[in-house]
Amino acid sequence: MSEADLTGQMSRQNGRGTDLKTLVGATLGALVFVYALLHVGQVLFLWQPPELFRTLHLCLSLVVLSLVGLQATANAARRILCLALVAAALAVLAYVFVMHDALINDRLFGPSSADMLVGVVLLVSVMLAAQGVWGFTIPALAILALLYGYFGHLFSSNLLFHGGMSLERLLSYTSIPYFQGVLGSMTGLSGTMIFIFMLLAGLLKSTGGIDFVLRLAGRISGMSRGGPAKVAIIGSGIMGMISGSTVANVASTGTITIPLMTKTGFSPEEAGAVEAVSSTGGQFMPPVMGLTAFLIVGITGASYSTVMLAAAIPAVVFYVNLILAVHFSAAARESLSSPVAQEVGDLPDWKTDIGQFAHLILAVILLTILLLQQVAPSRSAIIAIGFLAVAEIFKQLYLNRDDLGHGIAIFCRRLYEGVLDGVKSGAQLAAVIAVIGIIVDMMTVTGLAQRLSHMVLGFENLGLFPLLCIVAATCLVFGLGMPTPAAYTLVAVLGAPTLVSYGVDLLAAHMFVFFFAAMSAITPPIALASLIASRISGGNYAATAMHSVRLGLPGFILPFFLVYYPEILLGGDNMFATLLRIGAMLVFFFALNIVFAGSGVWSGSNILLRLLLLAVAAISTVDIFQLPIVLMAALLGAVLFVRQRA
Repeated sequence: MSEADLTGQMSRQNGRGTDLKTLVGATLGALVFVYALLHVGQVLFLWQPPELFRTLHLCLSLVVLSLVGLQATANAARRILCLALVAAALAVLAYVFVMHDALINDRLFGPSSADMLVGVVLLVSVMLAAQGVWGFTIPALAILALLYGYFGHLFSSNLLFHGGMSLERLLSYTSIPYFQGVLGSMTGLSGTMIFIFMLLAGLLKSTGGIDFVLRLAGRISGMSRGGPAKVAIIGSGIMGMISGSTVANVASTGTITIPLMTKTGFSPEEAGAVEAVSSTGGQFMPPVMGLTAFLIVGITGASYSTVMLAAAIPAVVFYVNLILAVHFSAAARESLSSPVAQEVGDLPDWKTDIGQFAHLILAVILLTILLLQQVAPSRSAIIAIGFLAVAEIFKQLYLNRDDLGHGIAIFCRRLYEGVLDGVKSGAQLAAVIAVIGIIVDMMTVTGLAQRLSHMVLGFENLGLFPLLCIVAATCLVFGLGMPTPAAYTLVAVLGAPTLVSYGVDLLAAHMFVFFFAAMSAITPPIALASLIASRISGGNYAATAMHSVRLGLPGFILPFFLVYYPEILLGGDNMFATLLRIGAMLVFFFALNIVFAGSGVWSGSNILLRLLLLAVAAISTVDIFQLPIVLMAALLGAVLFVRQRA
């Protein structure tokens, strides 16, 4: 073949590739709006029975993920796999809709052969999709759970032995016709609640959310020491309110804040650690709370507003202490004291920012008010979405009043970008939550969850603290390389009931599990948040992870306070006791921060002073000492404030 023929063949292949990408892009563009409207319609009008909607949600999520993968790859084998997944998902969806009545009414004694085939296709498709997004860990655990369900009768251990499950029963409990496992209640929660908040988050980001967050953070941190690091902390905390994903937080704000920190004297490892820990804390920040809040609601039965309020004080304490740690570290090194304005330039005046971002602020305020008024979370998010969309189009029409067509075009582009981002995020979470549903149902149906809880409860003679340490370690191990909702769900099934049986408050037990599941993102050896941050900063991964653990120390200690002092979760009637506990907790972490990061605060500080501060931190956790310590700390703070103002 001549060179001209080869060139022509390559051109035709490139042309076909371009045509395919164009077709896939157009299909995806139409599908994301259909996907969003179907989900909003289900929340508002319940237009489908729950089991049909779960199937629709999961299968359309698989189609979205496959089209995104098809658009992103040029590999022929991967393209074939993506097309096969699209066909499989649509076939499963069609089968369930056509056979719905028979699946509900005529399968009391098990599935038909066709049901089993469809169930296998669905399980394989979901695991492949989850592996493509989240890696091998979660699908591997699901496969082990399935193998355990089938071969459980072969174990000799009392802990692991169960009667075994036939293939028919195994498929029934993980797919159809019982609509459990990948089509269970967790998938329903993903479709009716989690996706709606992902849609809101996508629209907030596409309409200027990241710019707003960074500008607001820059204004709050102002001219203070360690300003760029404080921008990262505050920015990631606010992003956590609308994003709810550690990885998304690091990737979105980290690309801006990490170079800003290194430019002002922070080492790449320090900058990466600040961003990793700040983004991890976004999981605790109401109102979204890393989406795990919805799972807590589903498992505990508590209202969403209760969970949101319970997280408020711990989240604020976490970020206050992180800011203090950065401030003390910057005070010790004047090279880190560069104000934000020197690096990012003069910020626009407040009026300009308010005019540009007021609709974002009002949307978040509206969402929070609705949630506190006990409006259903999904409906609250839909109202906020509607407000945001209307406000954005009026804003664009006003800004482009001389060219209304241009304003409408900008609005449509931002709307599409926001919906696409929300649908992609929702589809990714749907895949992983469906796979987690397999694991949870296998642990429940085989009785393993109950037996493990009884085994852990056997350590109760050692006392509550060792029991908490065992549950915390379990959370950190399960959370290695896994998203927080996955880690929380697995341990909530095992560890939280054990703590409740011991006498721990129900919400405190689940918040304990939640905190440690989130902190696994910065816990070596995997430390996913630290890994991503180190890639952005160019720093050493191991050093970044160790810096992250040191900075994130409050996050590993706070959960114990929540168990021993559940008043912090704002669930009690004694306001004085609540304020006293919060004050003691602040004194504890303040002293700890000075010991580990505050050599610049106490010039010439020595080991005796540090030991004294450690002693103060320790006795602040003892009930009888809390009131005098809090009063002395308040008096000292007032004196220092007056002296500084004088």
